[in-house]
Amino acid sequence: MKIKIYFHKVSLLGCILLLSAVISSCKKDQPATQPKTEDETASAVAFFVKQGFKAENIVFKDGKYIIDTDIVISQEDVAERMKNESASGAPQTEHWRHTYIIKPPYHKNIRLYIEAPVTAEWKTAVQGAIANWNNMPGQGTTIELGMSISTVATAYDTRVFMGYENASWIARAYLPNSSGKPGVSIEINSKYNTMSASQKLFAITHELGHTIGLNHTNQTSGTFIPTTPVTDANSVMNSFVLPWNGFTAGDAQATKVLYPK
Repeated sequence: MKIKIYFHKVSLLGCILLLSAVISSCKKDQPATQPKTEDETASAVAFFVKQGFKAENIVFKDGKYIIDTDIVISQEDVAERMKNESASGAPQTEHWRHTYIIKPPYHKNIRLYIEAPVTAEWKTAVQGAIANWNNMPGQGTTIELGMSISTVATAYDTRVFMGYENASWIARAYLPNSSGKPGVSIEINSKYNTMSASQKLFAITHELGHTIGLNHTNQTSGTFIPTTPVTDANSVMNSFVLPWNGFTAGDAQATKVLYPK
């Protein structure tokens, strides 16, 4: 398996942007359609390669593209992204971000709905991760970004649910879509239920980063966020799960650039 367990960290090249869903649950968010032609798939892969992703790390499955095992984008949204880039001549330029971020007013209160099968330990991690983002240094002064838990199954922006796959991803999440809404869901892989509470908290905080448009800090895919460090070993958006130890200054700066007050 790809996950490597160290003394202090677990490889997350297989964590979530879900920025995804088990097949039956995924159908609630995106229709499980197939590309019309092989050329359509090849064009989508080429589109992501141009943004810095590796072709071998891009998989099409159940109506969505899964990148680096934890970032998920629906087939329809990929087509929209490609159309928008073609119209503008280039993706939006600007730690690393994807093409789209959350548009007002959604960024002020991203509502997460936690499905009943999510275990108590993972639910605690989700609650803690929301608190992390709501209390990031700069919130309310230089950063405007809010998250909350919805208890209404019909009133939410991002759905959190449990899945299982004998694979290396711990959790995965959708990125924001082309309409500027948050990533639609976060899936947690129950294979890793035995992770420590601190690692669970790091993993979900990381996944929430994908839902607001952040890519992996320790890779070079997407567009670079100006005024942030090129390397940030302890960033929550690195593709390794660490014990939670707070956001770095780079994490806060990246969020400030994308969601300024």
